[in-house]
This record gives sequence, C-alpha cells and structure tokens, in this order.
Amino acid sequence: MTEFGINLWGATFQAISFLCLMAIPWTDGKIRLIVALVAAAGLLSILAFQFYIGVVKRDYGLGMDLMLVTILNALLYFAISWGLERVFRLYLLKRKKDRQPPVS
Repeated sequence: MTEFGINLWGATFQAISFLCLMAIPWTDGKIRLIVALVAAAGLLSILAFQFYIGVVKRDYGLGMDLMLVTILNALLYFAISWGLERVFRLYLLKRKKDRQPPVS
C-alpha cells in the first residue's frame, strides 16, 4: 500500500471517530450506545497510535503533546455538538409551544 493510501485510511478513520463523537448528543437509545462505543474505541486507538509515535521517536513529549491536542479536539468537538443540539432542541420546543391550536 502506498503512503498516500495509508494516509487516506488514517484520515478516514479519524474522521469517522470524530463524527461519531459529535453524533452522540444527536442520537438516542441503543444507537447512542453504539455511536459512543465506536467513538471511544476510535479515540483510544488514535491516542494509542500517537503514544506509539512518541515511543518510536524516543520523544515522549511529542507523544504527550499529540495526545493532548487530540483530547482537547475531542472535548471541543463534543462540547460544540452538545451545545448546538441543546439550542436546536430549545428552538424546536419553543416553536412547537408557540403554534396556534387548530380551529374547530
């Protein structure tokens, strides 16, 4: 496999992990559990790979910096997604409450 192919699959895996992380607040029930498990597994494997990079380069600070950036990105993505879901839910509830009842 070429270096381009490896980079493409790595980027795709990371994108899927972060999309699942952002989808957690928008889902419900068993689907939320599945999405959360996929997001957690993806995030943990990304962190393990970044730690491995630090070990291979014998630069543990690099590995920890990469892991810290990934954790902060995950928190930021989740917080923004959660906030947008709450605002959207409040908007829909307000819109439903303000509707005029049908005239009989």
